[in-house]
Amino acid sequence: IAKFVGADVSEIIFTSGGTESNNLALKGLALANPEKKHIITSVIEHPSILETAKALEKQGYDVDYIGVDEEGIVDVKNIEKKIRKDTLVVSIMQVNNEIGVIQPIEEIAKICKKAGVYFHTDAVQGFVKIDLDLKNVDLMSVSGHKIHAPKGIGFLYVKKGTKI
Repeated sequence: IAKFVGADVSEIIFTSGGTESNNLALKGLALANPEKKHIITSVIEHPSILETAKALEKQGYDVDYIGVDEEGIVDVKNIEKKIRKDTLVVSIMQVNNEIGVIQPIEEIAKICKKAGVYFHTDAVQGFVKIDLDLKNVDLMSVSGHKIHAPKGIGFLYVKKGTKI
C-alpha cells in the first residue's frame, strides 16, 4: 500500500476502515495539538467526520462548516478566508459518498500547506479511481471494501512530521 500511494511504510496506519481512519485523523490531531482549537470541514462530509467534529465542539473546539454550491462543490475561497492562526485541520472528502461530486482536493491542500494548516481528505470513495497527489496532503482515509478488499480493513495515511 505504501508503495502504491507513494509513501513510506511508516506513514501507513492500518484501521478497521474509513470511519476509524476519519476518527483517528481528527481526534488524533486534536489530542496531539491541543493549542489549535479550530477545524474546518464541509456540510456534506461523511457522518464519521461530522459526528467527530460535533464531539470536538463539545470539548471546546470551534468548527466551521463550509457550504457547497448548486453542484455540491465546496467554496474554496471560503475555506481560505476561514483559516485562522489556531486552525488545526481542514478536512474535505475527495468524492462525496451520496452525490458523487469530486472536490478540488489538490487546490485546497495547497492553500492549507501555504497557511501551515493540516489537510485531511476522506478518500474512501475515490481511492484508486481518481489520481491524488499526496504532496500537500497530510492525512488520507481509505476503506478496503470500496476496492474489493474484505470488510473491516482500511488505512490512514499520515505524512511524516504530522503530529498525531
